[in-house]
Amino acid sequence: MPSTLSRSSCMAALSVMVLGLAACGESSEEKATKQVCAATSEISKQIQRLQTLPISSSLPTEIKTSAEAIDKSIGEIENAAPNLETARKEEFNSATNTFKLELASLIATTVGSAARGEAALTSAEPKIKASLSTLAGDYKKAFQALKCS
Repeated sequence: MPSTLSRSSCMAALSVMVLGLAACGESSEEKATKQVCAATSEISKQIQRLQTLPISSSLPTEIKTSAEAIDKSIGEIENAAPNLETARKEEFNSATNTFKLELASLIATTVGSAARGEAALTSAEPKIKASLSTLAGDYKKAFQALKCS
């Protein structure tokens, strides 16, 4: 009987140790990276969505909706950024600011053109498409270094 009791005690102790190790979890840097990767995935989806939208009277609303989702994701990234690897922080912050400026420019161009009517929106199509292309490039520049899978 003592043998069974000590085996049970040993198994219980081993289980507690395994659970204790699992509870240690991820470092704050790993958590931040996961948070940033989830947010950048959402940004990528929104940019792809924007690039497929036709130029129409609903475009300004669609861009605003996507911009709000992107802005929320950027906020999540900015909250996580202090816990990222130190070497990436400055580069990351600079690229994020560039990305935000391009997004604001896209919104301003689209909304301004739409306010002047559908003909103005249609004539602004090359500029809007160029802004979307620049936005996609800025996205890659800002977040590719994180190597999210």
